[in-house]
This record gives sequence, structure tokens and C-alpha cells, in this order.
Amino acid sequence: MTRIGRIVIRPPWSEQAVGAGDAVVTIDPGQAFGTGLHPTTRLALAGIQRWSDGGHLRALPSDGVGILDVGTGSGILLAAALQLGAPRGSGIDTDPLAVEAAQRNLAQNGLATRSHIALGSLPVATPAPLVVANLVAALQIELAPLLAAAVTPGGRLLTSGIFTERAEETVRAFTQLDMRLAGRWEEGEWVALEWTHG
Repeated sequence: MTRIGRIVIRPPWSEQAVGAGDAVVTIDPGQAFGTGLHPTTRLALAGIQRWSDGGHLRALPSDGVGILDVGTGSGILLAAALQLGAPRGSGIDTDPLAVEAAQRNLAQNGLATRSHIALGSLPVATPAPLVVANLVAALQIELAPLLAAAVTPGGRLLTSGIFTERAEETVRAFTQLDMRLAGRWEEGEWVALEWTHG
């Protein structure tokens, strides 16, 4: 079992007790698409919890896109956001195996009716008020215009997966698009950045 703040990641066979306020996400640790153990995933989960603590997840409309997870992998970030109070959300990935894994994991967590996982990439048809992208810095920089466009005016973007040595380059890519840096936190040699749009 792995704990990141109030988010608890545990395997399907775990019977370990959790607290009343914990957001529990069940993920098979044997899969290859993200189990919460890598620093970039932990940084993104910490950012999602910040959104929860700030009321941003519960403020999402129940009939809109909600939160968008770009490069969803196992669906762990989307599942955590939904467990923390987001009414609904979507995930996209270019790997069909990842899409299958995410769909399976969200169903296992009882979140299938509140989520939609699709094969694809940016751009998206409908922008979202909250967007999370746990991608390597090279992709963050390349996709910066599309990531910024995926966020509604007044919305927020969380980017993780960035080496500290490429952080300033990534910051420049987004600030040139009139995105405002609202937060930065690190673990080891990795960085996560939070942006506001408009």
C-alpha cells in the first residue's frame, strides 16, 4: 500500500484499514502503466490533492467534461481525482493497451459510469476546467500549445514528468502562451508545475 497524503494506492488483495477521509484507488502493482510508485505519479497525485483541498474538484460541473487526464496510462490520476470528489472525468492515451488498462481499473474502482477513456491525443474537442498531463518534458514542450488550448479560460493545468534540468525550458514554453505559473513542487530530480489559464 502506498500513501500520498489522503490518497491511498493499494493492490486488489489488500485488506489494510484506511481512514474515513482517505481516497482509495485499487491498482494491480504488476501492470506497466502506472501504480503510484514513480515520483512523477506521486507528484501528480499530490497536485490533484491540492486541487481537492482547494475545492477545485468538487466545484466541477456534473454534466461537463470535468477533469481531463492526458496520457492516462493506468487511469490512476483520473481515479484519484474522482475518488477525491470530481464528479466526472475523461482520459486519453495513444496506447490501446493503456486504454484497456485504464478502463479496467476505473471499473474495478466503481468509477466506470463517471469516467470516459478514449484512444487518442490532443487536440480535444471540448476543453476542460482541469487538465492533468504526466508526460516527459520533451512532450510537455512540444504539446504546450495544445495542452494550453485544452484548458478552459480560468481553468488549471497540472504538468508532471519533468526533470529538474528541463524545468525552466518547460516553464518558458507555457509562459509564452500566457499561462501563469501557480505552483511548483519537486521530488528528487523531478518537478511538477501547476498553471492557471486566463
